[in-house]
Amino acid sequence: MLKLADAVKYFRDHEGVVSHMYLDIVGLVTVGVGFLLRNAEDAVALKFVNRATGKPATAEEKRRDWTAVNQQEKARRADFYKKFTQLDLPADQIDKRLEALIGEFSSSLRSRFPKFDAFPPTAQIGLLDMIYSLGPSGFFKGYPKMCGAVDRQDWAAAGAECERGGVSPSRNKDCRQLFLDAVTVPVESVAFAPVKKKGKKTTKAARG
Repeated sequence: MLKLADAVKYFRDHEGVVSHMYLDIVGLVTVGVGFLLRNAEDAVALKFVNRATGKPATAEEKRRDWTAVNQQEKARRADFYKKFTQLDLPADQIDKRLEALIGEFSSSLRSRFPKFDAFPPTAQIGLLDMIYSLGPSGFFKGYPKMCGAVDRQDWAAAGAECERGGVSPSRNKDCRQLFLDAVTVPVESVAFAPVKKKGKKTTKAARG
């Protein structure tokens, strides 16, 4: 049975956890566990706090941090951007958002792959990895051969088609291994319970 904790650990390990805004590998403003902030208003929607005072950040402070980071050069280490920021996203807010995203993306995968809950756990996490970095449209429309392999539950073929641009070679390698590990796993019913959402729906972190 696949546990939410397994998926959370995978993304924390592979995306890293950064409390301040930074630029990702392609130069997009990001925070937390790879949460994409497409514009300043995406930042305003999150519950940042002022690093110096510990008080909730104002909308203007959030926009200021987003703009300052967005103007920097890309492809630097995440900690490089901290000096341009004044705000942090608290750990509990990062965890809440990550769990919500995993729940949303697993629901999208169920819609596209009705047998998702019966897939081997490593294949489930591999699919979550794909949709997390690409978004539903980017994955489902951009990887038709892989989606076809998943429909057939041909995990070796799925692994051969999972390489993405914009992520590290090691991330692609680990994702491919998840599908290869699923080859020898007997197909059985595994529950991946949807995350119950509270309050407003969060903005998705995904590309695409």
